[in-house]
Amino acid sequence: MFIKLLTEDEVKFCLDQINTKTFKNGEDTAPDLEDLKSNKESKGIPDEVRKLITDKLYDTHYIDSVYCPTRVSVNFYNKYREGDYYDLHVDAFKARPKSNNVFFDYGWSINLTDDYEGGEFILSTPVGQIGKALKAGGAVIFPIIYPHGVEKLTKGIRQNIIGWMSSNVSYEQSFILQNMYEVNNYLMQTQKEMFTKSTLVQTYLKKAWGM
Repeated sequence: MFIKLLTEDEVKFCLDQINTKTFKNGEDTAPDLEDLKSNKESKGIPDEVRKLITDKLYDTHYIDSVYCPTRVSVNFYNKYREGDYYDLHVDAFKARPKSNNVFFDYGWSINLTDDYEGGEFILSTPVGQIGKALKAGGAVIFPIIYPHGVEKLTKGIRQNIIGWMSSNVSYEQSFILQNMYEVNNYLMQTQKEMFTKSTLVQTYLKKAWGM
């Protein structure tokens, strides 16, 4: 799902931090994927940025309502220049170090720039492929089992932060919660009485699912 996550000031703060970091060739950070990507990456996420992103992913009402996150991992800064790309791939499922025995359910990516051409985020789903040019501050959250990537950049610089998220709900449950969230928003504007009943159903569903 695509949502607006960061404010203009928060985007600027993250970009200021990026400009102090040293980047490596993306293909060097994941040798098994070197034929699939051409970009720059940095794992040096400052604590202030890590806290900002983590808090946003936990506290944003939509994300809490639909994905019920239990763990957030802020992994990389990414930078794409003209000619860079990342072909369709699937992320690793398990957290590192492996002794943690923690598995992630969703991947996420937050754009920090939008003054570029090309560089669309692409997602392969069971119903077809989706391409989306994210605005600065925009985020995409997707099942980690879905192949995803970045189209070749033709102009400008694309910068983003990526990571993973564990969830308390299955993909099927999340789909139900997403649709209920949209229905509730509509009912809140049009039928207040039905909105109350619908939110009650949502609450009891979560309780029945052990959340």
